[in-house]
Amino acid sequence: MMGRDEHGTLVRLKECRELIQAFIERHHGRVVSWSGDAVLADFSSVVESVQCAVEIQRELKAQNESRGDKEPMDFRIGINLGDVMIDDHDIFGEGVNIASRLQSLAQPGGILISGSVHDQVKNKLALGFSFLGHQQVKNISEQVAVFVVAPDGGPTLAVAGAGTIGGRVASAVAAKAPALLPLRFGAAVLDGLVAAALAFAAAVVLQGAVGPVFAFNAPFALLASERTLSSDLPSTEIEDGGRVVRTTTRSIIQRDYFGAAQQTFRRTDVEVKGTGSEAANARRFTGESREALVDPKSQRELVRPPLWTAALAAYFLLMIFAEGWLMRGSSPGKAVLGLRVSRLRGERVGFSQAALRNLAKIASVGTVFFGVVMALWSKRRQMLHDVLAGCYVHDAK
Repeated sequence: MMGRDEHGTLVRLKECRELIQAFIERHHGRVVSWSGDAVLADFSSVVESVQCAVEIQRELKAQNESRGDKEPMDFRIGINLGDVMIDDHDIFGEGVNIASRLQSLAQPGGILISGSVHDQVKNKLALGFSFLGHQQVKNISEQVAVFVVAPDGGPTLAVAGAGTIGGRVASAVAAKAPALLPLRFGAAVLDGLVAAALAFAAAVVLQGAVGPVFAFNAPFALLASERTLSSDLPSTEIEDGGRVVRTTTRSIIQRDYFGAAQQTFRRTDVEVKGTGSEAANARRFTGESREALVDPKSQRELVRPPLWTAALAAYFLLMIFAEGWLMRGSSPGKAVLGLRVSRLRGERVGFSQAALRNLAKIASVGTVFFGVVMALWSKRRQMLHDVLAGCYVHDAK
C-alpha cells in the first residue's frame, strides 16, 4: 500500500493507530511499543483485552466500509495470557512470542486467542469461539491451543492460508450473523410494550389516588372486559325529505381492567339508512361514532387525555434514561434481543446523546418513515435519528 500511495497510506495508518490506542486506554491497557504498523500492548485483565480486541476490529471494519476503500486497511490480532519479563519500557518472554505468532496466523480483520485466554473468558464474554486445534508455532516447543473469536455472532475467521497446520485442518465454523433490522424493529416493539405497561400502571395508581387522570381508550380498551350498565331507547331522525333515516343509540358501559381499574364511558352508535332511490340506499353505514369518559355516578362527561399519550411520553423517558444512564446504551427490548447503542468510535452513549437520539425519532417517522427505511442502504444500518445523534446500533456481544 505504501508503494502505491505513500502519503495516503501513512495518513490512514495514523488514524488507525490513534483509534487502536484509544480503545486500549479505554480498556485499561498499556501500549508497550509501536513498530511500523504493529503494536504491542499489555492488560491487567484478560477479559478487558479480548473485549478491546473485538471493539477495535468492529470499529475498523465499520470505518473501512464507510470509506468504501477498494483496499481496506485490516489488522490481525493475537492474544495470549502468560508471564512476561520487563526491561525498561519493553516486555519479553514466551508469553509475548505466542501472542505474536497467533497474530501472524490470523486472517486480516481476525482475532486468535490461546487456550489460556479462552479458559479465562469463555464464561465471561458472550462471544463465539471455534477451536482450531493445537498448533505448532515458530520457536515454541509445545503446541498451542488456538481459538478463533467470532465477534458480533458473525462467522468465525479461519487461520490465514489454507491447508493443515500442526496436524489439524484449520476450518471455520459458519455462524450466520443475525439480521440487524428485524432485531431493531423487534426491540422497538418490546420497548413500546414496556412503556405502555408503565403508563398503564401509573394511570391505575393515579386513578386510585385522585380519580381518572387518563381515559383508557384504544388500544388499551382491547384488554378490558366490558358490560352495559344502561341503554337509552333509540332516537330516530328523518332527513332529506324522508329518504334518509338516522337512528342514534346511547348507552353507558363499564370497562374493567383485570380488577385493577374501572372506567365508565358513554357510547353513541349511529345508523343511517337510505329509504328512497338507489343513490339514497347507498348512503348506509353502521358504526360507533363517539365514546366519552363519564363520571360513574353523575354520568357527567369528563375531559381527560387518552392514555396512549402517556404511553408515548413513557416510551421517550424509558429510552432516554435506559440508554443514557440505567442500561449503558441498551433498553429492555435491546437487552432481550442482544443489541446496544454506541457512539461511532465505540464509546458509551451519554445521557444527552441518548436524549437527542430518541427525540430525533420524531424526525425519522415524520419524514413519512424515510428516516427509518434509510437504514436499508446506510453502511452501519443507521436510521436518521442515529445519524443525527452520531450513534449506531450493533450486537451487544
